Amino acid sequence: MFVRAAVHNASRDFNWFDLQAMLTKPFGPRAFASITAAALGIAVFTIVLPSNPAIGQGVGNWFSYAPPLQRPYARLRRHVPTPRALRHAREEVGAQQGQRRKAPEQENRAAGPLFAVISLSNQHISIYNASGLVARFKVSTGMPGHRTPTGIFSIIGRERWHRSNIYSGAPMPYMQRITWSGIAMHLGVVPGYPASHGCVRLPAGSAERLWGMTKIGERVVISPHEVGPAEIAHAMLPVPKLRPSPPDVTETAPAKVTEIATTANEPLSVAAPKMLNPVEYAQALKVRAAADVASATKAVKDYSERTGAKSEHVRRALAELQAAEAARAHAEAKLAAKGKALAAAKTPSARRAAEAAKTAAQARLLETTRKFDEVSASEALKTAEAHEALDAERDLKEARAALANAQATAKEAERRLSPVSVLVSKKDSRVYIRQGLAPVLDAPAIIRDPEIPLGTHVFIATSQNGGPALGWSVVSLPASPVADAAPPGRREKMHDQMPARFEQILPPSNATQALERIQIPMQVNDRISELLWTGGSLIISDQPLSSETSDVGTDLVVTTR
Repeated sequence: MFVRAAVHNASRDFNWFDLQAMLTKPFGPRAFASITAAALGIAVFTIVLPSNPAIGQGVGNWFSYAPPLQRPYARLRRHVPTPRALRHAREEVGAQQGQRRKAPEQENRAAGPLFAVISLSNQHISIYNASGLVARFKVSTGMPGHRTPTGIFSIIGRERWHRSNIYSGAPMPYMQRITWSGIAMHLGVVPGYPASHGCVRLPAGSAERLWGMTKIGERVVISPHEVGPAEIAHAMLPVPKLRPSPPDVTETAPAKVTEIATTANEPLSVAAPKMLNPVEYAQALKVRAAADVASATKAVKDYSERTGAKSEHVRRALAELQAAEAARAHAEAKLAAKGKALAAAKTPSARRAAEAAKTAAQARLLETTRKFDEVSASEALKTAEAHEALDAERDLKEARAALANAQATAKEAERRLSPVSVLVSKKDSRVYIRQGLAPVLDAPAIIRDPEIPLGTHVFIATSQNGGPALGWSVVSLPASPVADAAPPGRREKMHDQMPARFEQILPPSNATQALERIQIPMQVNDRISELLWTGGSLIISDQPLSSETSDVGTDLVVTTR
């Protein structure tokens, strides 16, 4: 509109056909402004319109330019594919995706126990099983100031949709926790270099796939640079113990009676009972414990109904008897505690105070015993109904104890289905055993040649070779991860600053030498053999048991940085 108005004013005030007047007659201010506006409009049409036809179509009619007629959009025909076409399309897309995803490191399927090795220098995680490398994914670990710890960990918790408890509820999908102090593997931004606050981030797709592979209790090794597993076989590696089925458990395939057809006088022979490996034994134990729990629960219910069907005066007498019995038991326990305090007293004043407390506890025990005898001799407890109620109370107490024992056995059987973990620490001179993220026992251990470092090695039972034999893989962490992880220039500087006495330190033992230097008590070896099966691990290290290992809810953890 601006251009059209400018040209209209110029045509009204200027005589386009009187060139002589235009050249001889001086221009007025209004004519000069009109000519300037006309020249500007021509320039706009000359420059802008060829580069933007959409603008030219809006104002082109002024120059007798007729843009092509715009036909209204035709209604699109909706194409509904047939089921057969959809099936062929899905098959074609699936084949293309399978070709794209196929990679050498993903040819092995995730079968059997897995373990993961994270390399901080290469920023990737490698998943292994008995067949070798299963998958490898890019990761982003902790940046300077928030470094990811190195060492031997395991998966102790999993949440598909998790929010950080530390960083303002930041989303952490597909979270797999390896420490309770805040280190986990989860989906996040992976820029190609360390960028997290200590966690191990995985990109989309990789985090989902890793989530589908792993489970609670599987090992995670974090190393400053690339390390890999090696197969190992050694006589010092623990061997699982095969045991017959626990009593009162009906096997799915009972032993068959077979006849040896040699002579008519030769007796029949019964096939030997099947020997169970530790996991099969735990499953059979779980079946028996479940039956015991059901039986004890029914008994508790029956005895509770019997004790409830008694008269009011008998119920009151029984309540008084139970209270008197509990008071006497409490007095006995208190007297025993005061006796221990008297034995531990060192000074005369402490001994006098302990003797006075013990005398008071003895008087309280005499009083509660007299009260119990009085209640026991009451007329209300001498009737037949009272005797029957007392028998029911006694049976109920025994049934509750049996139920508690059956529940504990069922919990033990459930725990025995999890992989067992063993740590032999040169620093502590002890051997620790955990299973199901709970402690089993610990005992002293002997390490020969204590002046020579053991190194840090984790042996993982990854396969079954038939019978009690297991296939083992070992991952050995570097001897000095802090120096190895440093840049080359800083590494030489650290070496130059080391005192001369550190030059005398011998190199650590390799995995085989470390196995041959440890000595575990026989009863501890037997306990390990009862619990060990595929997925179990043995750690040998110079390091002590890490503070990341809490009383319950964690596996054995060894940190090297």
